[in-house]
Amino acid sequence: MDKRLIQDFAKSYSIEATVREAKRVERFADLVPKGTWIYIAHIPGTDLQETVELAARLRKEDMEPVPHVVGRRLETFEVLDKFLGQLAGEAGVEQVLAVAGDIPEPAGKISSALEVLESGFLEKHGIRRVGVAGHPEGHKQVNDTVLRAALKQKNEYAKKTGIYVYLVTQFTFSAAPVLEWEAKTPEIGELPYMVGLPGLASPASLLKFALDCGVGASLEAFAKRAGKFTKLLTVATPDETLVDLVQYKDKNPKTHLAGIHFFPFGGFKRTAAWANKVVEGQFEMSSDGTGLIVP
Repeated sequence: MDKRLIQDFAKSYSIEATVREAKRVERFADLVPKGTWIYIAHIPGTDLQETVELAARLRKEDMEPVPHVVGRRLETFEVLDKFLGQLAGEAGVEQVLAVAGDIPEPAGKISSALEVLESGFLEKHGIRRVGVAGHPEGHKQVNDTVLRAALKQKNEYAKKTGIYVYLVTQFTFSAAPVLEWEAKTPEIGELPYMVGLPGLASPASLLKFALDCGVGASLEAFAKRAGKFTKLLTVATPDETLVDLVQYKDKNPKTHLAGIHFFPFGGFKRTAAWANKVVEGQFEMSSDGTGLIVP
């Protein structure tokens, strides 16, 4: 495979950080290219004001902040309105990731990402790009029929409002379930999608996150490779998945596959450094052509 195809596909990668981890980063511009989309994860215990402050910091450091808006963690629609207003007003935020959240019971009146979209507050505060969740390997708490219906409604919302809506998938250990999902899910409609990839971490850590997040079909493929990682005393990398995605996109120009998003479970700096080397071409193809050798 032409290395340039991999570089071109990876160069627009996005990545996320928590408020806590951001405090350990002196300057994001030292770690990722200017303009990188950095998602601000809303994990339990995250204060909305801290999210606003981190978004403002990222904007000042020439990054593109993409805060998570987790419907089930917001007590009222008034809180949603105020939060979006602060993000737009104090940090110039024009893009968010709107998700329901995995907590069993909502903190207030909002229980789904669709309710966030249909509230009208995104348009009110000038949000022009909205990421929503894609679930190629299913969801632990929501059946496939409901997921398909939600995709259809999100397409309708995009057409109605003119807002650019795209999907960010749950992280996967294999391209196969994602590509099969695209082929068998017409409800994706016109929405482009970013494939979630796990960042560099130990196999044990990744398996734990996979079980917590309900990753299904690709977990078996990863488990078969885990022994190899352990023997090599190295960390797991998503290189084989990346190569498969690039090959698919090259052969299927009409695909809605738009790029990759990193969930840096093993640390922001480690994953960013690996991604940057790929973008810069600092790698060789493995002997069988299925993966990358990144120094």
